[in-house]
Amino acid sequence: MHRNIFVSLCLGLLSAPVISFVQPSLAAIRPSFSLDYCSWHATDIVLVEVTPKPGVFRAIESWKGDVKAGTLVTIPELRPPTGAMEIGAYPTEFADILKGGLNEQIPGQRAGSQMVLFLKKTPEASSDRWKPADLFGEMKTSAVWTDGGHLYAFLQPTNPGPSVLVPWDTSLDKMKHRVGEIRRTQLELVKVTAIEDGAARAESLKVYVRSDVFEAQLLALSELGKSGPKALVKIREMLSDPAFADEGAALVKAFAEAGGESVGEELDRRLQEQLTFWRTTAPTLSVGWWNQDATPHAPLRERYAQTRELVLALERVHYRPASTTAEQLGNFWRSLPQLNDPSGLNEMANECDKFVAEFREN
Repeated sequence: MHRNIFVSLCLGLLSAPVISFVQPSLAAIRPSFSLDYCSWHATDIVLVEVTPKPGVFRAIESWKGDVKAGTLVTIPELRPPTGAMEIGAYPTEFADILKGGLNEQIPGQRAGSQMVLFLKKTPEASSDRWKPADLFGEMKTSAVWTDGGHLYAFLQPTNPGPSVLVPWDTSLDKMKHRVGEIRRTQLELVKVTAIEDGAARAESLKVYVRSDVFEAQLLALSELGKSGPKALVKIREMLSDPAFADEGAALVKAFAEAGGESVGEELDRRLQEQLTFWRTTAPTLSVGWWNQDATPHAPLRERYAQTRELVLALERVHYRPASTTAEQLGNFWRSLPQLNDPSGLNEMANECDKFVAEFREN
């Protein structure tokens, strides 16, 4: 197949406001293999060979964890169904692949064929007590198959549509290299998160906030929020740096968590700046602007996410004076149909109302 249809599905990349806009589609999302996610969450990543006994594999090489070469690994969920066809018999035309059917099944494989398994130990770990490492809790999307020198993984090429076994345009060596990169990042972050001084910890976490490993980003941002008041200088620095614009909403959350009530006034000032932006920009937007730029990190979407996170952060730190700003933002948002779109954008005004109501009741 000449068309590369491998896609990486990272739900964690969807911020709360984005999810509200794609909820109908989420219902149709099917399991898809993600190398980075599985590599991060697996306790054991093993290159194995298929044995004559279905669902039983012999370890060739451990990429992560402590499974020794020669160990038998039993994965009942990867046992091919009766009469399963080999990968070579699966459809190769894109239109046929999308139909599903045969290629939704675990393929039959000859003894000696290789696979890579991404596994998680269970508390009662043994050779046949493994859990999948993938986001969906599916074993078939926690594995990569090899056939004729090519790699294959279960993905959902289109939504709606089935999860099917498709070619993956990479090599075994490149996959192993990426697993190694992710493992090294994990080990580095173990050391960084052990730093007790909040300022030093935040300084060391900064490099991981823009890591190309999404799970490392999530951990770094979470740990920033736990680093306390000493981390505020570094988080503030990132919030003011255009290079960290993509992480703006998450940094606001970390800033509020690290500073608590002490940063209420600053958060309110930042919300006022956002209100000024929307008052200037919103009148020039048309209804449906949200979908006019659906690229990753679309500027207006990120601006929306950061504005909404500021409202939520101020609510969490209980900064009463900001209720005035929130009320102004909510009223302005409802005044323009392109902002108060009932498909989900109106959540901004709803959050503002919730914040204001909290202080009116108290």
